[in-house]
Amino acid sequence: MRYIGIDIGDGESCVALLEENSVIEPVILPVNGQGSIISVVGMSSNTVKVGEEALLDPKVVHLRSRFKSRYLTSLDSEMDIERFAYGLKAALEKEDPELFAPDSYVAVGCPAGWKQNDRERYSEIMRKAGFQNVHIVSESRAAFFYARYSHSLAVAPEMLGKTTLIIDIGSSTTDFAYIINGRESDIGTFGDVSLGGGLIEACMLEKAVSKSPNKEDILSVFSESASWKNRCEICARRLKEQYFLDETRWQTAPCVASETIYYDEPIKLRFELNEETMAAIISTPMKELRGATFQECLSDLMRHAKLATADNPPELLILTGGASRMAFFRDACVQEFPDARVVICPEPEYSIAKGLAYAGRVDKRLSDFYQDIDAFFKSGDIKKLVEESLPWLTVPMASALSGRIINDVVMSALDKWKKGEIRTIDELDRPIIEGTEQLLKALDRIDELKPVVNDWCRQLFRRLQPRLDEICRAHSVDRSSMSLSAVHYLAGPEKMDIMLENRFFSTLTYIVSAAVTAALCGGGSVALLAEGPIGLIAGAAIGLVVGFLGKQAVDSAVRKADLPRLMRKLVGSSLKSSLSSSKQRKCIEDELVRTMQKPEFVTQLVNDVTISLESQIVTMARSVEMPIVQ
Repeated sequence: MRYIGIDIGDGESCVALLEENSVIEPVILPVNGQGSIISVVGMSSNTVKVGEEALLDPKVVHLRSRFKSRYLTSLDSEMDIERFAYGLKAALEKEDPELFAPDSYVAVGCPAGWKQNDRERYSEIMRKAGFQNVHIVSESRAAFFYARYSHSLAVAPEMLGKTTLIIDIGSSTTDFAYIINGRESDIGTFGDVSLGGGLIEACMLEKAVSKSPNKEDILSVFSESASWKNRCEICARRLKEQYFLDETRWQTAPCVASETIYYDEPIKLRFELNEETMAAIISTPMKELRGATFQECLSDLMRHAKLATADNPPELLILTGGASRMAFFRDACVQEFPDARVVICPEPEYSIAKGLAYAGRVDKRLSDFYQDIDAFFKSGDIKKLVEESLPWLTVPMASALSGRIINDVVMSALDKWKKGEIRTIDELDRPIIEGTEQLLKALDRIDELKPVVNDWCRQLFRRLQPRLDEICRAHSVDRSSMSLSAVHYLAGPEKMDIMLENRFFSTLTYIVSAAVTAALCGGGSVALLAEGPIGLIAGAAIGLVVGFLGKQAVDSAVRKADLPRLMRKLVGSSLKSSLSSSKQRKCIEDELVRTMQKPEFVTQLVNDVTISLESQIVTMARSVEMPIVQ
């Protein structure tokens, strides 16, 4: 498998290649003999020309540049992008005809600010240009991978584990990648789709034309020939790059360049840059920025980045993108984040392409990993193991619950009955059921249940873990990342997250309530309250009544009677004595077990536990950190 990262920039473009098992950085592929090419495209005798070939060929027509910055606002840019991508692919295949084999994984960068539908359109453009297996990746995410795995940055590995803000300023956009704890799962991306270095060269061209004695003639040429305007703007870009490579060099003498326009007659256009002219350019209102200046928009964007990261300010700032060489840009970063260490990519024009290649390999491996996890779910093995292990849960759970139900719920209801707050014994049903439901809503706080559930989890997980370990080994994933032993401890020691899913709660509440109704309130084979009144009635004081009316009639009468306070105390004492007996508790436990083992309840419990467990596994899988260098 080959992973190809394609960075089509508004100013320059380049391509990086990463082999499946490579332990070195992605390599930059030559395009027409160059590591990076100017993002220009034109036609020469029905042949697509890109880069310098398009710029220098006198036969080229329809020369186009800065098409990426027009993508969101102009539909005609789609054809320019498609044509450029087609020419780029053709140039690459000249060097390696097998580069784009069917198993190649192509990651093409896009600004972080592009919406999903913009990315889908962009992907379709790439497919029309001839690329297969295309995946659109945020350029700020690519910057994250470059920073994380590149050997070119002079940053200690422990620094990359700290909170980091990566700022990628290109020709058309400025993108941010905000990483917490050095993990991709915690990455946040945002940016500005209109602020880029290309605005500076466009302003340079505008000022150069305005100062030219041939201003009207040049504007006339530009109105008739977009190609000549593009050529002149590219001349401005090269001068800008030359200036920012060493700004101190141009403090005493201006950095100059010129372009001769051959149209009706030769016209020379002169460009000049120094500290004063650059300060004027970034302070000039620009229509692309809705009348704001470059400096104002950059300041606003940096303030937004500071606000977005205020809860956990970055300790490391990594600057990349061709425009990151601009001193005023670096100054703006330091001003907003004075406490962060600032690192500048040594080859910012290549960092995104390399990061895209890394991203391609990570995403493919993650995709394969997720597919195997999904196949594990679909196999039904988890559900089968849960069902087989359910008796390990229901029997000890019934024992733990029966004691709490008697002590916390039933005894409380009896006390209210003894005080007259509940009129009859029959009316004890409702408060007992409601009290049981309230108890179950705090299931995770029942101390007796914690060891029961944790022991059950450990037994279940011991049976599930080998299959997850097998999947991890197949994809070179650290097995500790997928250790089920952490699932029920995620919220702290003895916390049972697997039992906290709403679906499971609803089912368990229903099951236990049904069992309580049967066991405590006479709805099933065990009637809790039967022994208490009969035991009391068997006393000598009302023995004659029992003999005359029979036990059942007296039992019914006692249940429905609004007894005097003294009688309530006597009956209540008998009931409490009955409830406290091991025999009665065993009856309740048995009823709970029988109810939880009914087929309809088992099915629901198994489904809910399986869904909860699979959700936990997916959460772990999504946070897996895939190894890049093996």
